[in-house]
Amino acid sequence: MDFGSIALFLLTVFVGTVIQGVSGFGFGIFVMMVFPFLLPSYGAGVTVSGMLSILSNAAIAVRMRRHIAWKKLWIPLAANVVVSTAAIFFSAGQSDAVLKKLLGAFLILMSLYFLFLGGRFTIRPNRRNGAIAGGLGGLLGGLFGTGGPPMVVYLLASSESNEEYLGTIQAYFALTNISTILVRAWNGMMTPLTLQYWAIGLAALALGVFAGHKLFRRLDGGKLKKVVYLFMIGSGIVMLCQ
Repeated sequence: MDFGSIALFLLTVFVGTVIQGVSGFGFGIFVMMVFPFLLPSYGAGVTVSGMLSILSNAAIAVRMRRHIAWKKLWIPLAANVVVSTAAIFFSAGQSDAVLKKLLGAFLILMSLYFLFLGGRFTIRPNRRNGAIAGGLGGLLGGLFGTGGPPMVVYLLASSESNEEYLGTIQAYFALTNISTILVRAWNGMMTPLTLQYWAIGLAALALGVFAGHKLFRRLDGGKLKKVVYLFMIGSGIVMLCQ
């Protein structure tokens, strides 16, 4: 990597971690708008994203550990592990070009949903919907490293406070990312190069966790997410046109 690429990589990790700390999700979505252009392969990008996510999720979950609703996690977690494992094995046999175009389409559709339809639908917090949210998150996480939105919608409907939502979803992300990274390692996606990128990103990750904590109760998370969604649309269009 040259200096410019390293600087952009570190900035991407920092901003993604801040977004995660403020809104409870978004790290994977944000960094995967950039990583496919910076890293040598799509698989390397999604693997580094997951490796970094584990630490940021765990740091926030530990801080919010008293608010984690563990009983709400087990069914979505089990569904996520099963579906994400199948999705990772499927993606391992696909070309980078196909996966980038799929990711581009996903980014556009997801951003349009949150911009225009987010908050208009409510989901009952029952076992069936928990399994659906976990399974859909596993599919998106296994293919694109961006499995957060389905569980965000589910936990927002079932959490009794902002603190419970943030702590519970970060614990969920930490556990599911550990699962997907183990499967990616089994598929040969964890390489010395991905470990190098991971090590480089640690400093930006730590700084982002600190900044996100400071901004959690001060920043307008709604406005921040709208900016991110617009970036998602732009990045998705670029990926589709490549």
